[in-house]
Amino acid sequence: MAGEGIITVVGNLGTDPELRHTPNGLIVTSFTMANTPRIKKNNEWQDAETIWFRCFVWGKDATGAANELRKGHKVLLSGKFSIETWIDKEGNNQKSLQINCDSYGIVPKNVTEPITIPNDRPIEDPIDDPWA
Repeated sequence: MAGEGIITVVGNLGTDPELRHTPNGLIVTSFTMANTPRIKKNNEWQDAETIWFRCFVWGKDATGAANELRKGHKVLLSGKFSIETWIDKEGNNQKSLQINCDSYGIVPKNVTEPITIPNDRPIEDPIDDPWA
């Protein structure tokens, strides 16, 4: 749809995912994710204010997200961005940043061992390669 805000973010899960069903039967997994941007100030890198997102994974991907993701995991996700506004009990205006995820993935930790490719790996015929 034209005009939708699409965002891709890397951050750390602040909560374990929660799998539930909506009243009309849809499956959804929800969790929070924190992103702390780095900014350069006076020729020195510093952490900026942490941004928290409420994230939702819908449908068939919801079960996988609930099984794979855990609090503290570093994830990369992409989806539709929105801002929910409401008035809290004290009458203050509040905002929540939300992402309805189209895709997600766990970001691997730093790899310390060298990657080796076996010599006996078959070479694919370039004629059969659809990307060649």
